[in-house]
Amino acid sequence: MGYKVFNLILKDILIQKRTFLLGIVYILIMILSFQQSGSPMFSASVTAFSYIMVQSACAYDDKNKSDILLNSLPLNRNTIVIARYISTFIFAAIAVVYYILLTGIIKILELPFKVYPVSLEGIIGTLFALILVSGIYFPIFFKVGYIKSKIVNFVLFFGVFIGGGILLPELIENKNKAFIQGAIQFLSNQSDMQIAVEIFAIMILLLIISYVFSLKFYRKREF
Repeated sequence: MGYKVFNLILKDILIQKRTFLLGIVYILIMILSFQQSGSPMFSASVTAFSYIMVQSACAYDDKNKSDILLNSLPLNRNTIVIARYISTFIFAAIAVVYYILLTGIIKILELPFKVYPVSLEGIIGTLFALILVSGIYFPIFFKVGYIKSKIVNFVLFFGVFIGGGILLPELIENKNKAFIQGAIQFLSNQSDMQIAVEIFAIMILLLIISYVFSLKFYRKREF
């Protein structure tokens, strides 16, 4: 199964060679667009690029009717679904490499742009955002396909980035409100390790729930 998953992920990378090269431009645009956002620049750049690559891979498969071909091969549907989930993290790893390279070049050339280093908090935030959007999207994609899931994709993409851009400053500005104070108090009573374990537990739970629904829906589809 591992070899088959690897080949499916490699397929997703090879069919998007041009998009991967353009990824350097995407990340650079995100760095320039988030000059005033501080450290969220990293999470926004990596999450946006990774999700674009997920969508592009799904679009290629739909355009080329790859599901018909894949399901005619000695591949079970579990393998196809798992490969789609793992490829999301491969895309994120590539985006992190792009980000590190570009911010390094900006620093070396002393270009007049703000850049922020990769931090553990940034990586956790990126993983959480990516798991949230892809975890919601994949079950719908596996149930109805790429074309019919485009509206969901549109809402998720712009909801996370525009909604997050609006809500985060509001939360920071209104941090004295009871709810925010309660959340801060709850977190301040826990160690960093406890918080990290809880966040990872939530992410794993989201992934499992999403995967179970994706597999259930995909097994019922007919090609």
